[in-house]
This record gives sequence, structure tokens and C-alpha cells, in this order.
Amino acid sequence: MHIPEGTVVGVEHDADQHGFDLVRVHGIHDPLRVHVSTLERVTFGLAAGDWVRLKKEDKKHSPVGILHSINRDGNVAVGFIGLETLWKGNSSEFQMAESYCVGQFVKLKANVLSPRFEWPRKRKGTWATGKITWILPNGCLVVNFPGMLTFGEENSTFVADPAEVELVTFDTCPGIVKKYQHLEDFHWAVRPLLVALGIFTAMKLGIFVGTKAGRSRVKKQQSGATPNEIQHTDGQNSGNPAWIPPNMKNILFREGVTTGPAR
Repeated sequence: MHIPEGTVVGVEHDADQHGFDLVRVHGIHDPLRVHVSTLERVTFGLAAGDWVRLKKEDKKHSPVGILHSINRDGNVAVGFIGLETLWKGNSSEFQMAESYCVGQFVKLKANVLSPRFEWPRKRKGTWATGKITWILPNGCLVVNFPGMLTFGEENSTFVADPAEVELVTFDTCPGIVKKYQHLEDFHWAVRPLLVALGIFTAMKLGIFVGTKAGRSRVKKQQSGATPNEIQHTDGQNSGNPAWIPPNMKNILFREGVTTGPAR
């Protein structure tokens, strides 16, 4: 009896918690709804597209590649950098590796002194961080560097061996300084924009502080007269016979009022 092979494309659960899988079989248009107890895994937990690493590395090619196919007997075909054709072998010869996808940021590992391909450095000599824009069938990563400003014909796109790089995220960056440096990797304009924003904020803060200080100084001058000065001023006013209180002066000399000769 021929037992067809298929690919699980969905999982269902009914009210009795009985599991059913939707299996797509070659030659049948709609997926088949099959109870999980009748299914058997024949790919050793692997599927086409998985990232794998050889347990015994070969210096002729990269140890990390992409799985292209796997049979029921465990025979596989894997694409590796450095090989012109797919590597053929058994699934027992490799293990699962960290996967990569477009949009992730990567940099060379600290222990990589001479990478397989050219890789740019930052101003202080450390390896730059780039963004994955494409992944080739053999696992080669196409990386650009949006955090680096390029001029003219200067190269802004590089390739990398997946075995030589590591992922960079905000979670893996220790400390505020490293997180800020990773923020600069998103675009070269981040640094000048933050510098301009800092200068603008400092100017606004300086103007605000200066205005507050000026107002405080004026208020202090207005309310800083001592009691002796006030008494001295009162004494001068009381000793001056020509001094007339403001209210009385308005009554005596207001406009439009004439006074007759005294009798």
C-alpha cells in the first residue's frame, strides 16, 4: 500500500481536544484533514528552508547553510558558501543553526579577525553593524549599512558568511551607550539629528533660565530695601515742607478748578 507524503499546513482542535492536522499532499487540491495519531514525522524535525550547521566543519566551505530538501531516509541537500553545487549527506551530520531573515541587523563576531568577505569598520576600528537586505540560496547574506554615509562610487553593500556574524538587537546591546550606538545604525542622519536637537534644547533651556534669573533679580531689587533706607526716606519727606501727599495735591491743584483770593 502506497502511503503518500505531505506537508502539514495547519492544525485544528475540536471540542474534545482531539488534534487534527491539515496536510497538503501532492496531486490533491485541498489539504486533507487527518488525525494526528495517524501521522508520522518523516523529516526528522527538519524542513526545507531551515538553517543548519555541520557538526564537523570543513575549511573549504562555510559550516552554516540552508536546507533545500530532505527525504524520509534522512538524506539531505544543503547549500553552503564555497560549494558550487548542493551538499549531499545525512541529517545526522549537522544540527539546527540560528536562522536569519531580511531586516535583521548583524555584525561580525569579536573572534573573527580575517572574515571571508570584506567588511567595513567604524571610526574607532570596531566592526560596523549592517542590515540584511537579501539572502542567497547558499546562505550568503547581502548586507547594507544605512548608518554609514557613502559618497560617489563608494561601496555600501557587502556580503557575509552566516557563520561569522551575530545578530544585533536592542536587547543584546548592554548599557545605554551601546543601545544608542545601535540606534545610529538605523540611518546615518540619526546622529546629526540628535546633535541638532540637543543644541536646540540647550539654547531653549538657557533662554528660559536666563529669563527666570532676570525676573528674580528685579523682584529682589524691588523688595530688597532695608528698614533704615525706608525710615531715611520717610524722614526726608517729613522734613520737606513743600511735600504734599499725592491725594491732597490732586484736590488742591486739579485741572479746571480755580481758587479765589483768600479773605
